[in-house]
Amino acid sequence: MTVSRPRVSIYPTHYAHAAQAVEQAFADHAPPMEGKTVLLKPNILGAMPPEKAVNTHPSIVAGAIEAAERRGAARALVGDNSGMRAYGSNEHAATVAGIRQVAGDRYVNLGASPVNVAVDSPFADRLAVSREVLECDVLVGLPKMKTHVATAITGAVKNTYGHLVGGEKTLLHRLAQGPANFAAAVLDVYRIRPPDLVVMDAVVAMEGQGPSGGRPRDVGRLLASTDAVALDTVMAAMMGLEPRAVPYLRLAEAKGLGPARLDAIDVSGPMEVIEDFKAPGIGMGFGTWVSRLATYLFVTQPVVRRSVCVKCGSCAKACPVEAIAMTPDGPVIDYAKCISCFCCHEMCRYEAMDLSRRMRLLQGRWRKERAAP
Repeated sequence: MTVSRPRVSIYPTHYAHAAQAVEQAFADHAPPMEGKTVLLKPNILGAMPPEKAVNTHPSIVAGAIEAAERRGAARALVGDNSGMRAYGSNEHAATVAGIRQVAGDRYVNLGASPVNVAVDSPFADRLAVSREVLECDVLVGLPKMKTHVATAITGAVKNTYGHLVGGEKTLLHRLAQGPANFAAAVLDVYRIRPPDLVVMDAVVAMEGQGPSGGRPRDVGRLLASTDAVALDTVMAAMMGLEPRAVPYLRLAEAKGLGPARLDAIDVSGPMEVIEDFKAPGIGMGFGTWVSRLATYLFVTQPVVRRSVCVKCGSCAKACPVEAIAMTPDGPVIDYAKCISCFCCHEMCRYEAMDLSRRMRLLQGRWRKERAAP
């Protein structure tokens, strides 16, 4: 039996012409949608405007709505479970991101109707997932091309982590400590409901300390595929990374969820490595003895930048192990409790959580992290 190779398409575009590129992506890859409920799931990390390049750009979402309805979708819904609980409601984050405006009455709060789902995972027996994710006929992921300090990259696969409702995200961070374990947990969530189609916003990506503290980088591309793992493999290669050095891609390939090698993927369109793209420098797993020694001797943990901190308390609310306490002078981190999940960094829209690498010996903390199964 011949197994078909996954296909990833790359389309040059800009936001002014995003609708045309999204339509072409749907034409090339979309499954039948006539008479069906289609859920469009962008990446809405928090209440940040489009120019910050943190969330999926509204023009991509608008183009996807048009493309789904053009194909006769009975209902086209738009929604996400925003991670920025401290900045207001789900709807507020979507409004600041410019997505609620283009979605109109199609917007749904994916956190409003959780369903407990049994999962095959060493970290949890059941997880709360959005009902709309489980019940839609067609699921379209609309992720953003970004780096991620905990997982190296965040794209099509990591976008499904937003299928979890409310505190389930932070709970899983606490239960799956360490890069290898968290990579496994991300894939456990991904397997609950993989997207049927992924259209990635790589017009303006994020490099450096993503997914919220990095810097915008003009790339001018839209990526599309029905295979989320293959698409993320291409994205990683475009960033100048070895895909198998990304823990969740390496594990996904080992589990048979998709390829982490470019030579196993049919790529159409201009496949080019972005010059001097800044990787996060964290969350990678190169597997050399030097990197293993560095990981053993050093730990990367957040440090409060008092000069920009506004004492809003978002970091403390986001911490899954309650390692951050708010004081009149701002947040204070208990490094003995910190599990280096970087939720505080991810949730801080003021970029007040810097990430610093220090020796474990200086802290008296030779913490042993469980290896992924």
